[in-house]
Amino acid sequence: MDDKQRDDAVEAAFDKIREVARRRGGPLPNLSAQGTTAQPRRSANQVPGEAPVIPGVEVPGVEKRSYYRGPGRPSGPDGRRPRRPLDVPQLGSVVGREITRRGWQHELASGWVTGHWEYLVGEQIAEHTRVEMIKDGQLFITCTSTAWATNLKYMQHTILQKIAEKVGPDVITGLKIFGPKVPSWRKGPLHIKGRGPRDTYG
Repeated sequence: MDDKQRDDAVEAAFDKIREVARRRGGPLPNLSAQGTTAQPRRSANQVPGEAPVIPGVEVPGVEKRSYYRGPGRPSGPDGRRPRRPLDVPQLGSVVGREITRRGWQHELASGWVTGHWEYLVGEQIAEHTRVEMIKDGQLFITCTSTAWATNLKYMQHTILQKIAEKVGPDVITGLKIFGPKVPSWRKGPLHIKGRGPRDTYG
């Protein structure tokens, strides 16, 4: 069969298809339009010029629409979301406010002097002196001998100045310096007052 006979056979078959389509009331196929690009049918609710987007499905040939969602969440070195820092005040500031509210400044400052006596006067003096108590701003100190008590009396201005530099003024206002403690010879409810501490063990 040559090319002319083949074309005649195809045209005859196509005429039969057109006849059947005409009887059914459908669209008639056009042989001359065969081979051209077919246009896809558009649904009634589809917006012209905008391709539908299916969440989670990537459609080939359809350009994804980008939406600006703002800056992303920062992540740590391991890829996990870093913990949000808690706005917690420092312990020192909380304690400081509480001390001020309760009026404990002088009591705590006095306790610091007692606990840091060696730091204030030096190791040598601390070995021969001892803080007994603090009362009404007065620091009561006993010494191992009268000689050390005398020396400490000469140094009390320097000691008070150093205490004021560390804990502030008006915390310790004076020193009460005593010699070595001696045993009490008081016996019974009635006794005669003695002549005071003696440097028996000095």
